Amino acid sequence: MGSMADQMRARWLLTAALTLSSAAGFAQDAAPAQKPVPADITPDSATAAPAAPRNETPVEGFIRKDEDTIALNLPGKVLSREVKDPGPLQIRDFDFNGEPVSTSKIHLKQLAPGVYELTSVAYAVGYWRFRIADAAAYYGLGEHFDALNHAHTILRNSSQDDAGPKGTTTYKPIPFFMSTTGYGLWLDTAAEATFDLNVVSRTDILVDVAAEKLRIVLFTGPRFPEILEHFTALAGRAVLPPYWAFAPWKSRDFHQSQAEVMEDIDKMRELGLPASVILIDSPWTTSYNDYKFNPKQFDDAPAMVKHLHEQGYKMVLWHTSWINSKSDTPKETGFADKMNPAAETYAEAAENGYFVKSIDGGPYVGHWWKGEGSLIDFTNPRAKRWWQDQLRQAIAAGADGFKDDDAEGAFLGPVKFADGTDPRLMRNKYGVLYNNAVEELIQKDLKGNGVLFARSVSTGANGIGFLWGGDNEASFSPENGLPTVVTAGLGAGLSGMPLWAADLGGYLATSTTPDARLLMRWTEYATFSPLMEVMSTANISPWNFDRNAGGTAALDAYKRYSILHMSMFPYRYAAAQTAAKTGMPIMRALVLEHQNDERARVTKDEYMFGPDLLVAPVIDENTSRAVYLPAGEWVDFWTGEPVGGGKVVVAKAPLDAIPVYAKAGTILPKIPEDVMTLVPQSESGNKEIKSLDDRRVYELLGAAASTATSITDFEGRTVVRSGDTLNIAGDAAAHIILRWKFSHPHSATVNGTAVSVQTDAHGDAYIEFDHSAASAVSWQ
Repeated sequence: MGSMADQMRARWLLTAALTLSSAAGFAQDAAPAQKPVPADITPDSATAAPAAPRNETPVEGFIRKDEDTIALNLPGKVLSREVKDPGPLQIRDFDFNGEPVSTSKIHLKQLAPGVYELTSVAYAVGYWRFRIADAAAYYGLGEHFDALNHAHTILRNSSQDDAGPKGTTTYKPIPFFMSTTGYGLWLDTAAEATFDLNVVSRTDILVDVAAEKLRIVLFTGPRFPEILEHFTALAGRAVLPPYWAFAPWKSRDFHQSQAEVMEDIDKMRELGLPASVILIDSPWTTSYNDYKFNPKQFDDAPAMVKHLHEQGYKMVLWHTSWINSKSDTPKETGFADKMNPAAETYAEAAENGYFVKSIDGGPYVGHWWKGEGSLIDFTNPRAKRWWQDQLRQAIAAGADGFKDDDAEGAFLGPVKFADGTDPRLMRNKYGVLYNNAVEELIQKDLKGNGVLFARSVSTGANGIGFLWGGDNEASFSPENGLPTVVTAGLGAGLSGMPLWAADLGGYLATSTTPDARLLMRWTEYATFSPLMEVMSTANISPWNFDRNAGGTAALDAYKRYSILHMSMFPYRYAAAQTAAKTGMPIMRALVLEHQNDERARVTKDEYMFGPDLLVAPVIDENTSRAVYLPAGEWVDFWTGEPVGGGKVVVAKAPLDAIPVYAKAGTILPKIPEDVMTLVPQSESGNKEIKSLDDRRVYELLGAAASTATSITDFEGRTVVRSGDTLNIAGDAAAHIILRWKFSHPHSATVNGTAVSVQTDAHGDAYIEFDHSAASAVSWQ
């Protein structure tokens, strides 16, 4: 840490940057010019006696200490060793545009048990600051690639596209954090804000935000899962995509021709690699974002799309919210003469005022990585409808979803929005409006049978579709490679974004791409994530993962693990259902359920995958790694060896293996390994490719726990394991395959009738039976 002078200078620079920035705004705030709100703060009345505002109902637990400080009692508070107990949590020193604001101007309200709100409205958009007296560990604040615990850092609530090392930047800022003191705080804004987490002051958090209305929501917890549940209940939870979106995806940075799309469609099936989605990235249109298949690139797009669907795939198409007035010559090989120099729809959109405007009233023209163009103004209802009609052309051509690229508030300088929103309040809000406009089409036009794949979101779009982690490097680099991806996904989960994924292998190719070792390690990690999606600027596919190494080791690993990923669909989807109900992410940082465990607090490269599996990816070139197992009883996922928790173990990890541990007594719900697509046969019409049918697998991992264990699977069946018995209840009929891992009973009964115990190709014992309402299984 530098000198105090250096810290103060850094603080000043960040505050100055905030003041000069284009910040995003309150999702809930209307434009001041259209709907004036009575102000609590006026230019001449910022300071007053600390009496409660008129007609405010007293809130138990909230205390107005004086004109500078509001306090909140915290149940179950936990203090760091070096901090003396200051009593209730103190939120203090409010100011607006540098002028103190008396606590008499702050409204207090209890929204629900354990959920408290502070609000105040100023006379105009300006700059608020307040402090929280705390010195702890802090988790959340969006997807960050460098750390989970953000103590002693300054973070900006600002979406940013950064292809290089990310540092503290993010594509997905969420102005919410959880403190190990035992509370959570949500600054309800989409504006660019700064969170100084004990940098300038070792005992204070300093928050700056551009806003007219200040709204702070506090969650008392003290447990992190409860705090996250309360936060996501207000800010938004997962809107679950259809089953097929949870199968592996195949994509390329670009397809040079229809033949390459056909290769992806057919080669995956030929090699027995499960997949349900083909993603066609940029370019695919005649001009950027005109939503028409390019005939110079695709010989017969309708036939291609028909074949794609008949082979049990869905199609996702790339786009952004830019429409180009002047496109750069495409950098992709072979496209120099295939793209139109400008979009034919640009003039129509400009003439009708559908773009974000410059101060002079004309379209704002900006530069992005595909050239020069203008951004759709989603605050203009007519512009939004017109733009959605453009996307409907792609839906009519067979699109089943969209990859929403860009949207990091990519407007620079002074601009105007149709609804009058102050541009300072649109920095992150723009991406929220963009993503929601697409999700609206998915729900309305595709009847929910579609998927959104988004890069940049904030509160208000944190739960829709799948999210991907942007431009990561194909390396083991701790600055921008695989290690940072693992951390970022866990931070996303701690921030209310449970359906997060990263391009398998790393998007940005290096001189060593394809690196078979890296691809094997990334494949292993992606298996135990919400989504496996192959993507690289080198356009590599599993069948050329081994191009530089020879042999088929990386391809073989991809096949093995993608089949495992697909077979665990019931487990993953049940975890996604939990996320939709409670906000609990699929990938769970250890600190989420063990916030008072000092070792769990500092662990950023292992996680719980769903409720029962602990995953420790190998994120370097070693063949072993240290794994921390929290308190409890565990079994090795691969061998069934029992392991006690509350300690660090050294796990062997040959190149084709990833350390995974299961809680003792785990029941792992799966589907058979021969399922190649999750697209229903009724939609593809293909009866040759195995899709989801009525077969359901329950794997029993190791011996039973000392107490009964249970799950509720994704179709609502309750499964209870106790000793040498298993009871299944639920009306969803299924053909059950019960598999014992690491043990081999010699006899079994189902509802009192003996059934044959068989052995599969892997040497595991299993039985099969049909379940309707209730099934009781016992074995010896």
